[in-house]
Amino acid sequence: MADGDLMEAHTVLFVFIAVGLDGLAGLAGGVLSERWLQRRLPALVAFAAGTLLSAVFLEVLPEAVEARGNTAFTWAFASFVALALLEWALGHHHHHAEAAAGHAHGPHAHPGAPTLPATLLASDALHNVGDGAAVAAAFLVSPEAGFATAFAVIVHELPQEVGDYALLRAAGWSRAGALVALAGVQLTAAAGAAGVLLGTRYLPSLQGTVLAIAGGSFLYIGAVDLLPELRRGPDSRQRVVGFLCGLLLIGGLHLAEAFTGGHG
Repeated sequence: MADGDLMEAHTVLFVFIAVGLDGLAGLAGGVLSERWLQRRLPALVAFAAGTLLSAVFLEVLPEAVEARGNTAFTWAFASFVALALLEWALGHHHHHAEAAAGHAHGPHAHPGAPTLPATLLASDALHNVGDGAAVAAAFLVSPEAGFATAFAVIVHELPQEVGDYALLRAAGWSRAGALVALAGVQLTAAAGAAGVLLGTRYLPSLQGTVLAIAGGSFLYIGAVDLLPELRRGPDSRQRVVGFLCGLLLIGGLHLAEAFTGGHG
């Protein structure tokens, strides 16, 4: 019993460390230099696409299917469609390197129709709840699945939050105001993680369902939001290298897990 309590304590600690790092990633837009972002963000977006897609197919969905059977595919599909409808309803704004590039050239350089700050922050908060829930559910499966999922979440959070910061600044927000707002929104990830950790005590099947929902949403973000970025801009080699590095990193973690006799 004591060993079980120790393992549970370690799981909770890992979950909230990962959520904390995810929160720090959310402030990247206001911390990193705009010149660095202009040079590196395309590769980072591609890297995020590689980590997300490989995490979906190597870790998240297989664990969801093991826990929930074929029902996991229904939840994943529903999540994919729901996220598409939500983005269309609220206005697509996440994950594009152009948002940061536009901010780097001034607050009036961002193309397209402006996104209302309240809508952007509400969408971001909902997205972060799902990220926190996914990280918690993955760590409940195994540390290896948790680390792979957390890494994918943190990496894709960087370009997303850089874009959100750029849009807030373009809407006339001060640097401090934008960072405070984004920091507050990051707290919703902790709420999602806590909800899963508490909920699985009373409803064990929740773990597999959350993983399936996360798999569908990660697949949408990776394939629809991030992957098309590989075909945009002159620096295609940098993007392809970033994408392949993301695939290899999560693939390497998966192979290490298999060779060391980890879960799955």
